[in-house]
Amino acid sequence: MRFNPASSLFVVITIVITSGLISPVNDQIEVSEITSEIQLAERSGDPIAPYRENPWYWEYRDEPVLLIGASDQDNLFQWTGEQLTDHLDLLTSVGGNYLRNTMSDRDEGNLYAFQRLENGQYDLDQWNEEYWERLEFFLKETQNRNIIVQLTLWDQFDLGEPWPVHAWNPANNINYSGDVIGSRDDFYNTVESANDAVLSYQEKFVAQILSISLQFDHVLYNINNESSEGKIWENYWGEYINRKADESGAEVYVTTMQFDPSTSVRHVMTHRDIFSFAEISQNNQDSRGGRGPAHYENIINWRQKIGSQTLGPMPMNNVKVYGSMDGPNYSAGTAKEAAERFWRNIFAGSASSRFHRPAITWGIGLDERAQINLNAMKMLLDELDIFTTTPHNDLLNSYVELSGSMEAYCLADIGNQYAVYFPAGRYSIDLDPWVYIEQVRIKWLDIDQGIWSDEEIVDVHWEGSIEEWGDRGRIRLTTPSNRSYVAFIEVTE
Repeated sequence: MRFNPASSLFVVITIVITSGLISPVNDQIEVSEITSEIQLAERSGDPIAPYRENPWYWEYRDEPVLLIGASDQDNLFQWTGEQLTDHLDLLTSVGGNYLRNTMSDRDEGNLYAFQRLENGQYDLDQWNEEYWERLEFFLKETQNRNIIVQLTLWDQFDLGEPWPVHAWNPANNINYSGDVIGSRDDFYNTVESANDAVLSYQEKFVAQILSISLQFDHVLYNINNESSEGKIWENYWGEYINRKADESGAEVYVTTMQFDPSTSVRHVMTHRDIFSFAEISQNNQDSRGGRGPAHYENIINWRQKIGSQTLGPMPMNNVKVYGSMDGPNYSAGTAKEAAERFWRNIFAGSASSRFHRPAITWGIGLDERAQINLNAMKMLLDELDIFTTTPHNDLLNSYVELSGSMEAYCLADIGNQYAVYFPAGRYSIDLDPWVYIEQVRIKWLDIDQGIWSDEEIVDVHWEGSIEEWGDRGRIRLTTPSNRSYVAFIEVTE
């Protein structure tokens, strides 16, 4: 069965499964009761899925879509009322259509999924109704704005420091004892150790999430955030989601995010019967990924390996772009690098790019800098048919001796359109259009100012005679100032 949201923005919900701090007591509610009250999403077209004509990208409701976004929180479903809706409206106003949602509950004011009894303990057989109402409200509001949500089921950090007060801890619930599970590590080892006493509650929790989320057509699924739990855990939950979706007649697309981005890619490539896209966010930080050209080359490397498989391309998502201006974090990187990574992800052929939350200097969230870059990307997409392009840095040549100082990134639909991204600095690069053409139209997008330059007609310079052996075409591109730019080139014929 195929589902559809009611708008045109896309939010990828990364749902991280965790339990929150102390939640208020609510009346008991059974799974069947809350599920029966949820209205099925309007189905008028196709759900989020790899784009049939170019599966490096996504399509939604029969239209290809590039996913770009930012937010000030990862578990936005925990926000209520105007705090949530105003944030979603701000995102869409600057061209964003993509969100991360973790099923997390470790922040102040968060609710747990389970009922808290009068004695202060939790009953894992009873739901906290308000928790699930928040999830449903979040999915409806994002669907109404066509925002794609990437939903993460589990986040190891939710059971780190919060473990002593967490509902999953046997000291805090009435459902199993410390003899059954003794630590956070035991919690993530239930599949391998065949700990059915705890695994049954984990399955019940995930099933309840899916009973709500599978009614919507704008959700992508991620198993773990920065996982180190191993393939048995990852594959178990990937298969579980796929099985539940099949039973419901829904289409789902699943990935998993491990600590190392190369490991994430290797894992999904190894198990393409379970996973249908790659999550490479860990490349977007200094400690696990790369800076500058190295960051770009990592993506190109994985793209080549994925594309060489018999099953061919699949989307590569970046639900977290690290880097912050709020203080030194040598693991995440700088805010300047965050903005450049956001653009390099797209120019390397990624299907999505989203600025990470600002907490503890890990990201810039949906601040003014993120808004500027989202708006500029939207302006570029209004001109460039990105779904027909391919990364083509092989078309760029530096005519200066210190070519290593020249940094630029090219997307091209050869013979039709070209776009070249320049990070902040002064650069001159030669673009070879490759096919024999005489003139092109060029205009410059000033990313920081959010404005296009006037269009200019430029002759293509050819070395030697036309069609002579060894010919090279040359369109010289010199950035107008030391700000960040995109050169947009169209063939005139």
